Parts: sequence; C-alpha cells; structure tokens
Amino acid sequence: MVQRPLSPHLTVYRPLIGSFTSILHRGMNCLLLFGALVLALWVLSAAIGGGCYDSVTAVLASWFGQLALFAWTFAAYYFVCQWIRHFAWDLGYGFELAVARRTGWLVLIGASVMTLVTWVYLIARSGA
Repeated sequence: MVQRPLSPHLTVYRPLIGSFTSILHRGMNCLLLFGALVLALWVLSAAIGGGCYDSVTAVLASWFGQLALFAWTFAAYYFVCQWIRHFAWDLGYGFELAVARRTGWLVLIGASVMTLVTWVYLIARSGA
C-alpha cells in the first residue's frame, strides 16, 4: 500500500475567526435543534399536565437546565447574527478579508452581549 501524504490538518494552521465562526455555526445549529426538541417536550408535558409538566419544569429550573437554556439563548442570538452576516454576503457585501474578520468578531460579541442582556433582564425581573 502506498503511503500518501495527508492534507494539512487543523494542527498545521493557526485558528482564524472565519473557521471558528463556521464551526461554531454548525454547532449552534445542532444546539438549536436540541433546544427545539426540549421545547416540544416541555409543551407536550404541559398538554399532559400534572406531574409530567412539574418534572420537566423542575429539570429546566435546575442549574443544568438553566445552563442549557443559557446556551440555547446564545445559540439563537448567534444564529440571528450569522443570518444577518450571511444575508449581507448574499447581497455581495462583506467579502473583503478585513470586513469578514470584523463581522466575525461582531457576530460573536453581539450574540454574547444580547445573551447577557437577556439573562440579566430575566434574573432581575424574577427577583432571584
């Protein structure tokens, strides 16, 4: 068997914002799908009522559930920010390297800020 050289691997290249946002975009899509399934489970448990709803709500109110909801919030905002970025690309804007880097950082910062603002508001409103 002939040993052929491998193509460059992730360990060869330094991480770039474009590759990071691309990989994160795929991960956030998976997280959004999982979150949609959790939402469907929560709505179904509400339809069933009684102890089923109480159990699902208790899991979502736990520290793990809150962490999952926080991650789901970030995924939703990240998806929105990426959608705006991709829409600009569809219109032919933002392909310059400097602009692509800047908008990549803006997506990460924007999604992070919106997530934090949302959760600070929710926590302040609940009085916790």
